Amino acid sequence: MNNSKNLFTRLAVGLLILGTTTFTQGASPEAAAHANKGKDLAAAGKFDEAVVEYNKAIEISPKDEVLYRNRGLLYRSSNKLPEALADFAKAIELAPKSELGYIERGQILMLQNQYDAALADYNKALEINPNNVTGYDRRGFAFYKLAKYDDAIRDYSSSIEKKADNPIIYSRRADAYVAKNEFDKALPDLETALKLKPGDFDMSQRLQFVQAKLAPKVVATPPPTPKPTPEPPLLSVQMMIGIGAAALIIIVILIIVISRKRSRGY
Repeated sequence: MNNSKNLFTRLAVGLLILGTTTFTQGASPEAAAHANKGKDLAAAGKFDEAVVEYNKAIEISPKDEVLYRNRGLLYRSSNKLPEALADFAKAIELAPKSELGYIERGQILMLQNQYDAALADYNKALEINPNNVTGYDRRGFAFYKLAKYDDAIRDYSSSIEKKADNPIIYSRRADAYVAKNEFDKALPDLETALKLKPGDFDMSQRLQFVQAKLAPKVVATPPPTPKPTPEPPLLSVQMMIGIGAAALIIIVILIIVISRKRSRGY
């Protein structure tokens, strides 16, 4: 289920960027026609056919870095990561001063668990364009995966300052706070995330977890210790001797009385 969800996310994000990407000014009209047809096919879910159209566009305009980035997005949406990585690398080669190629290659490296290499690409992207919100989002996630939670929080905060309506970034910053056991800071982020995306199951579950961590712990009062039943006081040695002597005197008296009665015949 997680793999399907991740694939759906990659597909949705890929198509979103694909739909808003423009071609370079020097693009061949014929290449642009194939690329536009490819975008239409991608929108219809026909990814393999869309790649064929981008192949034709690249054959006509092999120096257009946007064509490589768009085809790379298609490959990524189809989970063809090596092909996507090669296309984004080519886009960087053709346009080394554009942050977009670095950001997309960094995403492929993240999907391959190459977090340090991805971080290097995100650093380069933000060096080129410090105002790219996506760069902060993705670099923050790379920091989180590397257990650099303070750096992740800093990048997520920068992203929120620039674009405060993305629930995912609030949720991710909350995850970083939770990793530091700072549940009081995670709570408002998760509440904001749910306001922006009501009913999200994962966010609701994380919010309940944080609320449970912040709830005061009730310490059970132990039952009172029962008081021991007092034992009757022990007789002292002197009292025991006195009682014994008295009993002996009574026995002697009884013996004397009985003897006298016998002597008298009654």
